[in-house]
Amino acid sequence: MIRLAISAEGATEREFVNRILAPHLRPLGYAVVVGVDLGGNVSLDKIKNVLPPLLGSFDRVSTLYDFYGFRRRSALDVDALEAVIGALPEPEQRHRLLPYVQLHEFEALLFAVPEQTCTWLDGPPQAMAAMQAAVREKGSPEQVNDHVETSPSHRLKALFPRFDKKLHGPDIIELAGLSAIRHHCPRFHAWLGRLEAWGRSAD
Repeated sequence: MIRLAISAEGATEREFVNRILAPHLRPLGYAVVVGVDLGGNVSLDKIKNVLPPLLGSFDRVSTLYDFYGFRRRSALDVDALEAVIGALPEPEQRHRLLPYVQLHEFEALLFAVPEQTCTWLDGPPQAMAAMQAAVREKGSPEQVNDHVETSPSHRLKALFPRFDKKLHGPDIIELAGLSAIRHHCPRFHAWLGRLEAWGRSAD
């Protein structure tokens, strides 16, 4: 059994890991836990403090943080930020860490499945059309983000007043299925693929 800890950004990501990711990876021999929930306050300084105890207690460690709202990331793009996180542990531990930063927000994944999102949240046809238009404008669900008023979670709250990030995000992904999300979200798909390959290659 591979003991995998996920350092998660907050409650929404913790729910996703516990309810969806852990059961998905279990057949590959993983025992998955949320090692640390950072409470939505993510920075490199905080990550640097949480990684050593996780790497000391688990076989493998990965992360699930949002690029949007990541504190003090300067001019780093999402790939450079992952590279910096990957270099935080001691050199002999780095091969057991798979950093992942969601572009731009976990809620961007819901833009991959606008029909299921509108169904679950009882949204009108105009709301689904707005989600589809946002994806067309940006090129993919993972690119849906401008600034504070138009980040994925803010867009969803404006379209669906009863939207609750922690409650509805994991619900909708569970309804739609990981395959539907992965089809439209290449970075997310690549992360899951690397976790899957990690499990298959384990001794």
